[in-house]
Amino acid sequence: MLRFIMAITVLATITGCSGMTYHTDIDNGVLSQEIGTYVNKRDLQQFYSDQEAHESGATLLGRIEGESCDGDGMGSNNVSYNRSKSNAIDLLKADAMRRGGNAFTINSCSETSVSYCDLSVLCTGQAYDY
Repeated sequence: MLRFIMAITVLATITGCSGMTYHTDIDNGVLSQEIGTYVNKRDLQQFYSDQEAHESGATLLGRIEGESCDGDGMGSNNVSYNRSKSNAIDLLKADAMRRGGNAFTINSCSETSVSYCDLSVLCTGQAYDY
């Protein structure tokens, strides 16, 4: 009997919320740009080495980098290295896209010392047109 009452309650809640609309202060231009950037980053080809990129016929566009800065430099934030590295790689991909590339390599990622960050990670690589 309790399961029946719970099922009816959940069903009523879902049905009652089906006509809801949501409003935000983000305009369509900003939203479409953010979605486009996210999709484009996911579509980038990653080569695992510069040699692999060269052998595939990709054209080198130049050196790229992405640096994340997490925390306020006061040591008060518990910052994950993996999260900072992921953010730095996202910024590296954005740099490749700014150069007109559709492929990239990651040559290195390492922690850097920046006084106003609890954790800073710098990733470097190469942008390619493939």
